[in-house]
Amino acid sequence: MPKPAAGKKHDAKTEARLGVFWLVDGKLLLESAPLSECEQYGDHLNYPGSHIRVWERWQEFGKVPAETEYEEYARGRSMYSPSTNAFTLLADRCILKRKDLIAKIKEELRLPKQTTLGTDSHYRCFHCLHGSHCEE
Repeated sequence: MPKPAAGKKHDAKTEARLGVFWLVDGKLLLESAPLSECEQYGDHLNYPGSHIRVWERWQEFGKVPAETEYEEYARGRSMYSPSTNAFTLLADRCILKRKDLIAKIKEELRLPKQTTLGTDSHYRCFHCLHGSHCEE
């Protein structure tokens, strides 16, 4: 199990979380799990659900538009490296350019200020893929 953040007790109220998220029609949608419940994926820990599965479940419940694909909207995920005790937030440029969204994601996931931000070819919305403007 990963170490709790320095100076913090390991409990549900302070434990960092890993998750997947989208920006849908200007609204941040996020699903996460405590770090202690996340899965090993290579050298990192990741949220145990995929974007595809979460999106399909949310479509069933009406949380996201039924006639859309999960990759249409700006999205991302958070990861943790146990070897370096570091968090990374990978996301679409439409999300990364908005400091307010990054702050909200970090707050909801209880991520440290030192969380690394980055892009990944998997997290490119249709707007970015086709060179049009990102949603605000």
